[in-house]
Amino acid sequence: MRAEMRMQNQRDQPLLYLPPLPRQFRKYVVAQVIFALFALYIWYTLNGGFIPQFLLPRLPYFHVGPDVGCLIFFSVSSDASKIKWAREANSLYSVKKAVEDETVHMIAGDVQLYGQGSKSQALIPVMSRPSEKGTDLDSDFTLKDWLNEVKFGSKGIKIHLHSMEAVEISLQILNDFHKQNPIKYPVWIHVDILQGPYGGPPPIDYHRFFKALKRLFPKCTVSLGWTTGTHTDLSQSAYTWQMVWDMMDLAQEWVGDDQLVVFQARLSLIHNSVPQLKWLCDNVHHSSLMIWHDEGDRVVNEDVMYIAYRFPPHGVYFDLNHQRFETLLSQYRHFSRNKVDHYVLIRDEKMFHPGAWLKVGFHIQKSSILASTEAIILAEPISFIVSKGLYAPTSEISIQGRVQFLNRKNRQAEDYHTGLDIYLRPTEYKIFDSIVGIRCFIGVGGEIEITGSNLPDKIPSFRQFARVTPTFANCYKFKIVNDKTQIRMSVKSLHDCTTLESVEDQNELPGLLTVDLPRQLMSTDQHPVILRTEDVKRQAIIDELSIKHK
Repeated sequence: MRAEMRMQNQRDQPLLYLPPLPRQFRKYVVAQVIFALFALYIWYTLNGGFIPQFLLPRLPYFHVGPDVGCLIFFSVSSDASKIKWAREANSLYSVKKAVEDETVHMIAGDVQLYGQGSKSQALIPVMSRPSEKGTDLDSDFTLKDWLNEVKFGSKGIKIHLHSMEAVEISLQILNDFHKQNPIKYPVWIHVDILQGPYGGPPPIDYHRFFKALKRLFPKCTVSLGWTTGTHTDLSQSAYTWQMVWDMMDLAQEWVGDDQLVVFQARLSLIHNSVPQLKWLCDNVHHSSLMIWHDEGDRVVNEDVMYIAYRFPPHGVYFDLNHQRFETLLSQYRHFSRNKVDHYVLIRDEKMFHPGAWLKVGFHIQKSSILASTEAIILAEPISFIVSKGLYAPTSEISIQGRVQFLNRKNRQAEDYHTGLDIYLRPTEYKIFDSIVGIRCFIGVGGEIEITGSNLPDKIPSFRQFARVTPTFANCYKFKIVNDKTQIRMSVKSLHDCTTLESVEDQNELPGLLTVDLPRQLMSTDQHPVILRTEDVKRQAIIDELSIKHK
């Protein structure tokens, strides 16, 4: 009997018996697996894939086409300032020289039709650029010849199309060339597509350009710029908010989600334009900035450093063609804070912090809220921002900022209705048009108002209002103190809201309104702060918003 039981037990046991692993060893294995997965995640995030970026152009099985990024193709350690340019390489001699120059990465050429604008105009794209003296009719170096000189792929190319008549035929030539000689290096197609500071009407119709580009040569880096000019006094000059917003609309409508896009800006015009240009790049996917310098332009060293300081190394290219500026970049690109204008550091203290605010409402609607570290734009009243922090009523805390109004839709403003709402002590704000709280209002025409918003009937109504004289800048600086028993509101109309120097205004704002609150609103409860536009007749640009303690 016992023998039979032993045989039965032996049959029930597995052929291979492993004792359970010690608990400490199991913890070690789990920890190692988690660490390995975390390391893979970091590697994938930093490289944009499992294969290192610097190897991609060199791997035989990796497809490299004309849409490859410069930083990947040239392996410049994510520093776009290291990309060197051969500008206006429009002759056979200049192209050959650029191809042989080991320091050059990108070769830039200008294209228009032979005899552009003259009786001799022909449908032959040649390497030439417009000049004040007119088109060079003797230029017979064609785009086809130019492409054949750079076809071996050690350099990238940038083609600047100067006329609408040359767009389609040039893109067709590029398409045919690509089919015969597959392009395995970066190709930038550049057009000046909007009117910029002191510039004339753009030579390119963007509808026709983008339709032709999508049909004939969509795989490329799209380079977009503004027409510009010069002036004896550039102290007030800038790429305005209207200009960069128009550019953003074009890019979002016409440029593919996965396509690289570069915005070009003139160095002499960026002293007052860095916030606008940074906001533009922050709100357009896969975008970078290119800063170019024209011979004879007056520029201060701090402007070069301002761009280098505000933009990440991978986010801004430089085509300066100027030894002094090149030296500045090479020596101080990663230490630019020590070389910027002191106004830049003042502005650092007032910059908007997107991470401190939440978007509420229909913010997924395209362009309803456009945020950046430089500014936030409230474009539609169906969305608003709410502070993440909660604040109890106290005289020690104030809401401060600067708001500028744009009239993009060319609509007539309405007194005490068109402007910016700032809500204090909100208790209900799930429905965007029924916010319950105390409403502080700044109108486009300088109207100032404090009143209750959708408060219960049992709370006595209150309203105080005033007006400041508006200026052409349509810009106001404000400060609101949310005390336990009252609200104090100060507003100042600004004559300058664009220049870098305007951030220095440290004068105390004059008090305009003081409202004693009903007993029912006197509390020590904590609430967020809400900002929204009142109607669709204006858009609000807020670039110095903060909640400060004394």
